[in-house]
Amino acid sequence: MSFTQLLEHSRRYGADSSYVLLGGGNTSCKEEGILYVKASGHALATIGADGFVRMDLSKMEKIWSKQYSSDDEKREEEVLSFMMECRLEGESARPSVEALLHALLPFRYVIHLHPALVNGITCAQEGKEAVARLFENAIWIDLVKPGFILANVVRKEMEKQLSSLIFLQNHGIFVGGDTLEEIDEIYRLVMQSIEQKLIRKPDFSELAILEQEKVEKTKAELASYSQCAVQVAWNKEFARCLADESSFYPVSSAFTPDHIVYAGFKPLYVHKDENVLEACKTYASEYGVQPKIVCVQELGVFSLGEKPMPLFLDSVAISVYTESFGGPRFMDDAMIDFIRNWEVEKYRAQVAST
Repeated sequence: MSFTQLLEHSRRYGADSSYVLLGGGNTSCKEEGILYVKASGHALATIGADGFVRMDLSKMEKIWSKQYSSDDEKREEEVLSFMMECRLEGESARPSVEALLHALLPFRYVIHLHPALVNGITCAQEGKEAVARLFENAIWIDLVKPGFILANVVRKEMEKQLSSLIFLQNHGIFVGGDTLEEIDEIYRLVMQSIEQKLIRKPDFSELAILEQEKVEKTKAELASYSQCAVQVAWNKEFARCLADESSFYPVSSAFTPDHIVYAGFKPLYVHKDENVLEACKTYASEYGVQPKIVCVQELGVFSLGEKPMPLFLDSVAISVYTESFGGPRFMDDAMIDFIRNWEVEKYRAQVAST
């Protein structure tokens, strides 16, 4: 059965941190007019049958003939309401925000992932040109608001050119195929092709913490401040990034929506002679939220909670990969603000935290 195979592949990709982290990515299959698509907030690594929503494909096609508000918030509410109506009777979970995109792609299977290696191109200054050179028939989608707008842009591109390979700027990759083996092969070729063009790879070799007493004191203070467990790490790439503010720039903002959801829209950089708690309070006062990642110059990277650290490691890896394609390109401020305030991503973060 197609759905059983999809479950197996979803877990396999989800368990591989080089392809996806935490609740990122989504998968789907189509059978007899039904779309089986991942529900919002579920992690692919541990997903079961209840982590998917069954949707009526014929109903979903009608979304393109409807008119929606030009206001972002209202439009997404209208689209979500219609999407919920497209679920089959008995379904209660909320479909992934990318369910529309899964539905319109003319392939039996679709697997959407966020490999750091791929995002080394999608989040790079020369990413579009690199994709055009490396992948002849691939589609590149410039930075665009997710949800209905993204799906509509892809729909129009697919009318011009049918492709099983779609790169989304500052987001990730969609791969479609009539068999899962076909998708596996496309992913293998994509990863191999990009890797061959790298000028260097990230080096996360651990380094000894030199000021252990100061690290433990800072860790305890941040735990008290944030009221959550704090992790600390120090490695060669972190030491390189935290040397000074100029070195920190390539990881100083958000590359993708997942980074915002799990690690915050920007990490906090603290100079070695600054008071860490005061810097955190200033950050919170300015942005209305506590930092999730605190980077202290020459000392260490502190993660306020367990989930931010893997995404910050991912950011660092992406920044290194972008060196091969013109350097880093973050999401712009308008898009970051949209993601931060988008109800869909707030919902995803809430589900993922339970």
